[in-house]
Amino acid sequence: MKLTDILGNAYFQNVVSEFIALTLLILGGLLFYYLTGRARLLKFFNIKNTKAVTVYLSNLSIPRGAAVGADRVPRSYSGPAVPIYEVHLIPLFQRLFNFLIPGAENLPGVLKWLLVSDVAVSIAAAPVDEGQIDRAATMITVGSPGFNRASERVESAFHSFARFVNDNAALQLENAPAVTDTRCAFVQRAVDQATGQVAFYVAGPASIGTTGAAYYLASQWKGLSKRYPGSRPFCVMLRITSDDGRQHEVLFER
Repeated sequence: MKLTDILGNAYFQNVVSEFIALTLLILGGLLFYYLTGRARLLKFFNIKNTKAVTVYLSNLSIPRGAAVGADRVPRSYSGPAVPIYEVHLIPLFQRLFNFLIPGAENLPGVLKWLLVSDVAVSIAAAPVDEGQIDRAATMITVGSPGFNRASERVESAFHSFARFVNDNAALQLENAPAVTDTRCAFVQRAVDQATGQVAFYVAGPASIGTTGAAYYLASQWKGLSKRYPGSRPFCVMLRITSDDGRQHEVLFER
């Protein structure tokens, strides 16, 4: 077969055109990777080298007979459970570290699901045993120490500015007066001085505060990375002003 016959073959031309389109798409994705600050994201969360982050959600212990089914009838389930509002935050963290290459949705078949997914995001209910908490990877812990042992560890072993007081009903930044508004929350980056492990701690005394703190971290990390470079610890105290948790006012920073 002559070269001219191969070049003139419609099937060959389609394969070459798809290959060129895919190559341009990948190059565009890489350009988008750098222009959108992907490298800054990895640095801010201290995962540039490890490419791993562990998200710990609250772990509720349901005693036998206390669970109610979808039909509102008491059921016999007993064991661990995660609050539904925190389950709804899982896609937020997954999208934060993994995103679709622009233009991939127009490709045929499985190519439309091309992702930048170089970070291993592990999401789990916080273990009851503190010894089972990851001591190496960056962690994001959600909710108060009342239901999250990872949050308890951050408050006790890390350089943490704010903590829960009054039986987890209020927040306190160092020696300042306790904040009792249930719409308030904090976003912290804390560092274990012994190991160098970095933790991000988002929580409030009510679900609206915790939800808002998670949204703040996911949406405002670029500004935070400028104000707090490297692994410098920080704490931002918020008051959530919308029912969906997406709007807020900053009360103070440390």
